[in-house]
Amino acid sequence: MNQRLAAIETKRARLLERAARERADVAQTLQSWAQPLGFADLCVGAVRYVISRPPLVAGAMLVFALLRPRRALKWARRAWGIWQGYRWLTHKIAV
Repeated sequence: MNQRLAAIETKRARLLERAARERADVAQTLQSWAQPLGFADLCVGAVRYVISRPPLVAGAMLVFALLRPRRALKWARRAWGIWQGYRWLTHKIAV
């Protein structure tokens, strides 16, 4: 019985060491992703901030249209085309 307990204890110790090594490897891998994911998180936060304030967006678009009317029309055409493409694509996917 003592030999069996000793074998179990040895196996347990090896497993604990292996788990510690694997945790260290995962932590090192995730550390390299911290900066890109932090930047993505910052961008998502900025988009959520802008989306939650429609008057801010409308005001910025109005100023842009007043300062550069031709460029604003060009951007409006592009946005309309992208919107139509998005609607067509989502309709095709849904069917």
